[in-house]
This record gives sequence, structure tokens and C-alpha cells, in this order.
Amino acid sequence: MKRLALTCALISLLPRFAEAHGGLPITQKILRQSGGDTMYIPVVFWGVWVGGPSGPWHWICEEEINPDRGRHIELSTDGTFYATDLRGMEVSTDHGCTWTPIASNEPAHLHLTDVAVDPVDGATAYVTSGDSGSTDGDGALAPASNALFITHDRGQTFQRAAGLAALDARLFLGVKISPSDARQIYVTSTTGQLPFAPMVHHSTDGGATFSSSPVSFTIAGQAPYSLDVLAIDPRDPTVVYLRVLVAGLDADGGPLTHEALLRSIDGGATFASLYQLDAVPSPSGLSRGIDGVAIDVPRGRVLVATAAGLFAADDAGRAPTVTLAPSSTLSQAQCVDVHGGTVFACSTNYTPDFMAIGASTDGAKSFSKILQFVDTVGPVNCPAGTPVGDQCPFYWQMYGSQLGITFDDAGVATDGGKPPMTGNGCGCGIASRGAGMLGVGLLLCALLFVYVTRRRRVD
Repeated sequence: MKRLALTCALISLLPRFAEAHGGLPITQKILRQSGGDTMYIPVVFWGVWVGGPSGPWHWICEEEINPDRGRHIELSTDGTFYATDLRGMEVSTDHGCTWTPIASNEPAHLHLTDVAVDPVDGATAYVTSGDSGSTDGDGALAPASNALFITHDRGQTFQRAAGLAALDARLFLGVKISPSDARQIYVTSTTGQLPFAPMVHHSTDGGATFSSSPVSFTIAGQAPYSLDVLAIDPRDPTVVYLRVLVAGLDADGGPLTHEALLRSIDGGATFASLYQLDAVPSPSGLSRGIDGVAIDVPRGRVLVATAAGLFAADDAGRAPTVTLAPSSTLSQAQCVDVHGGTVFACSTNYTPDFMAIGASTDGAKSFSKILQFVDTVGPVNCPAGTPVGDQCPFYWQMYGSQLGITFDDAGVATDGGKPPMTGNGCGCGIASRGAGMLGVGLLLCALLFVYVTRRRRVD
């Protein structure tokens, strides 16, 4: 019984540990299946939110996806999810209820840096590896053989893209496929060490061959140490937007990342700089800078999501350059998406914007909230026997109150599962615990008591 008392005492401390779920939830991007209205929102440190412009919103807990909180997630046209891991990747073919590692494939043993899905063929996806290698028992570095990997069977098997086979010593950092022409693929890479020699690789034949172009852009004489393609113009696959990261120092001599948005109108052969911004730290501990680009085709505009808000410029097509200017009053934007004439943006769930996802019907001038985390109904409805169906309700009771959601003493969300808004609606319960945790703790104690009692009878 001493063991039982000790365990219950530890359970009583669960609220303190649960508050370390990962920090403030920050929306990253908006995924859609075949251009549908349902949105799948990856959120830093938390998982994926699922819902539509008018709700309801549900949650896929990150604990059942994989342990990599810097994961890249994509969704194919047939509903297959791909999520990069610390090594390898997880795939879900049942709408996010079960995530299975690609354990028997070559890329399973490498650090995968990005994933892109075919805009038409739901079974085809591309992943890049940027593995720096491993050390043997004597401390010697064994370099990795990196590649652009392609699957045509939803991650069951992979093969290397022939067009980049000769560059396997480089670190491949990102991959993007044209939404209008699946054979047009862009990949970015560096050497991983000084001089970084950043490059953009462009294929017009689905990865069989690539043309490689060095990126000569520098800031204060420094070349980018990282780069990735943020968008390809759906009107013209030779117009591409590139984000580059350059190391620098702040006024106190501390490390600082300079970010720049570059634009090419010749398939990545040359680039012009559109905008520069120093990355800023967020409450989650991550840095934010230039985070997303979307093309508003009906209005002839390019939209850019940044830590300084949403920017826009008129762009009828292959203009030599565009001039970005602030477009709305959003204090920050991590993503931007255009769907059915509406502009959607990832912003801050808390002050001053109070919208994790906002929507605009006036061309990104004003936004209204369509998702604030306190509005979440609960976990997604997955069948019993699936990891998400079995485990996410438990995590929901543990962590839901961190989103400002009120639970009763039995651990059930009040108001039919949709909590009422309180105060200014900021959902500031991120650092507090609800009574639901007490209910969970008492339940665990009761189950443990039954277990110990039965063991004593058997013994």
C-alpha cells in the first residue's frame, strides 16, 4: 500500500508536468484534401486541428503521430498523411487515426527534411533527406548518402530520383511540386558546412533529370545556410518563391538569423530579392520570419505571411518584380492560403489578434476568426482500436484546459464539449490546469488500487 500511496502522490503532481506539453500552440499551415473545404492545421508542439470555416474543430494529438515536434506534414489528394520524423517518416492512410513508420524503407534510416505530395496522384509523394551522417565506435564520421526519394504506393516502397543521384553528398533541404504541373519539381540543397554553396535544382520531367543553379544571394557577404521553396505560381511553374536563411549577429553580438524572400521568373536560374526580415523568437521558443507565400489568382496578387504581419503585392503574372506592402492589421502570420475567393491566414491565438486561423473575403484587408483553440470540441472521432481513437481522449483531458477549455469534476468538457468564452476570449488557460486533471488522477488511483488489491490476493 505504500507503493500505491506514493503513486497517487505522483499522480497528484500531473498538472505540473502536463503544463510542459510544449508551449503556446502556433498554427503552421493549412492543408486540404483535393481542394476541399475541410482544413487540416498542423500546430507546433500540439498536433493537427481538423475543421471547416464554420466548425466544429477537432484535434489529432501529436503523441500518436511521432516524437518530432519539427515535423513536416503533407496531405495527398486521396487523404494520405505524411509526417517526417527524427529519422524516417510516418504515414497515415485512415484519416489520421493510425500513423505507421516506413520502417522497411531506405529513407527510414535518414533524417528527412521535407515532404511534398503529387497534386493529382494521391499515391505519389516526394521526400528529401538532409542527413549529416553518423559516427562509428571510434568517433569517425560516416557520411550519409542523401537523395530525393519518391514513393508511388503511399510509402510502402521508395526509390531515389535519378536526376540527383550524383549529388548524394549534399544536404537536400526542401522539395516543392508545381500545383499545375506535377512534372515540375524544385529541390533545394547546401553542403551543410562553410562554404554552404546553396543551390536550387529544377526538374521538368518528374525527377528523371534536374538542372542545378547556384544561389548567389548574400547578406553582409554571407551565403545562406538554409533555403527552401515556399511557393510555385499556379499560373506559371517557372515563377518560384524562395526563402533563404543567413546567419548573423544582433546588436549585442548574439546569434541572429536574417531571412529573405527571393523570386525567380526563369525556373530558378536567377533570383531577385523582394523582402528581408530578421527572424524573431516566439513564446514557444521557435523563431519566426518569412513563413508562407500564396498566389491569389482571381485578384492577381501575391500574399506573403511574415512575423511582421501579412504583406501583398499586385502580380498579374511574370512581372520582372513586385512591390510588397502591409495588407492587413494582423500582427503576425505564419501561413496564408487562398480558397474559393477567401483568404485564410494563420495568426496568433492570443493578443492582439485572437485568431489561430482567420478568414478574409475582401482580399486580405480584414480578417475574422474562424478558429480559436478554446472553440475545440475535442479529439477527432476515430474508431476504437486505433491509436488516436484510444489515446487522444486521454491526452485531451490532460491538456485541454491549457487551451482555456473548462472541464467538470468528471473530466468532461462543459457546455456539451464546447467551452464558453470567458474574459476577452484569449484562452489564456495555457498555464493553468482544470478540474479535469483531478478527475483523471483519481481515476488512475482507483484503477491502481484495484490492480494492487488483486495482486495481493493472487500473491
